[in-house]
Amino acid sequence: MARLCRLVIAALILVPAMVPASPPAAPGGPGSIPGLFGTFRPVPGVWAEYRVKDKDTGRQIRMRMSIVGKEGDGVWYEVVQDEGGSRNIVKMLVRGDPNDPDNIERLILKSGDSPAMEMPRDFVAMGRRMAMHMFERRSGVPAEGTGALRVVEEGRRTVTVPAGTFRVTLRKIVDPGGKVLATYAYDPDVLPFGVVTSDTGRTSMELLAHGRDARSLITGTPAPMGFPPGMPEGLPRGMPPGMPGAGN
Repeated sequence: MARLCRLVIAALILVPAMVPASPPAAPGGPGSIPGLFGTFRPVPGVWAEYRVKDKDTGRQIRMRMSIVGKEGDGVWYEVVQDEGGSRNIVKMLVRGDPNDPDNIERLILKSGDSPAMEMPRDFVAMGRRMAMHMFERRSGVPAEGTGALRVVEEGRRTVTVPAGTFRVTLRKIVDPGGKVLATYAYDPDVLPFGVVTSDTGRTSMELLAHGRDARSLITGTPAPMGFPPGMPEGLPRGMPPGMPGAGN
């Protein structure tokens, strides 16, 4: 169960790491920005795979984001993380802005060869708030309250990555003091996010491959996941007092 709890938190961190809150504001103008980069365009079947590197530790992860289905007015968004021979999969049914925990209707996890399990919805909301707090500390980019940040376009560039050569728009995320928090190269044809490369003070990412034939790696009916030991059921909208990021 301890391993499963670690997977839950790790999985939830992946969501704000790649899912934007909304399309960027007009270049140079104020407004909310993505949770990190890009513009979420959930076309069924699209996928993009990246190499993500932690600059401090040298740790590298292969991460694949896919839209693997549609259900009603929602879409199934799947994140696969491969590292050192191990694989973790997170599959979410999202409706609307996926950075809002209330819009994650279902969340299914699979670690290695273990059976897939579905999280209780209350724990999804609580865990996402914890993950947002942890993500801010790791990336240096605020995940919420970003109205004062700006997305600035730096013109067109040609970049070459393992996936090929792309004509991109270079964008920078700038704080009120003019500090550049992150940069990313954007191509709207690389779905579901449009990101070709990205860079922050702590992490870098580059596109390895992309396509339009995604299929879910989780099949069958997931088993229900019980609440981890010590985690109260029937959680409120915020987190229990004393937990990282607690508060409403």
